[in-house]
Amino acid sequence: MEKNEVYDYLAKVYLDKQPQATARPSEKNRPRSLRKYALFLLLPIIALPSLYLFFRHPGERHTPKGWSLQLGVGNQPIKIRYNFKDSALKKEGYSIALADLNARGFLELEFKAKRCKDFGAAHLRVALENNFKEFAARYVKVDSKWKPYKIKLSDFKEITLWEELKKISFIVEDWNVADKDDCIYIDEIGFSK
Repeated sequence: MEKNEVYDYLAKVYLDKQPQATARPSEKNRPRSLRKYALFLLLPIIALPSLYLFFRHPGERHTPKGWSLQLGVGNQPIKIRYNFKDSALKKEGYSIALADLNARGFLELEFKAKRCKDFGAAHLRVALENNFKEFAARYVKVDSKWKPYKIKLSDFKEITLWEELKKISFIVEDWNVADKDDCIYIDEIGFSK
């Protein structure tokens, strides 16, 4: 036995150490470590775009399941106060941001509205807009008593994609009201099937 072999034998017996464990990794082990690094890099490359797509299109995951969807805009009805006599403004309105609402499964837009004064005609423009800059509007005649209004979404022909509604607007225009100083209340806005 040579001197090195004796030292290795004594280290193995008394210290339970083996000289192969402390040696540098051989050339055979390097491809395995490259596979580990490749797998370590491949997981984020696949996971990050998947997470982006998952969080970017939440409307496709949450399609409406119920019969109706009510928009909460506060404890009080919306009040659109207008005075076209003393003002250069030609329209007054109120807009509600819908935060990319998916209205694909709904058939009607419904709300209740009334005028403050009992006389004269007033027409309210109801407008919808989606994220693709498609814009459509319809007019309804508003009475002096609370009345439910239902507008079919199919009447908004200019809008073709209902997956990402951006906002709904209620607008009173100067040319479309008899009394130039009045107000309109709007409440219980929602979508129904």
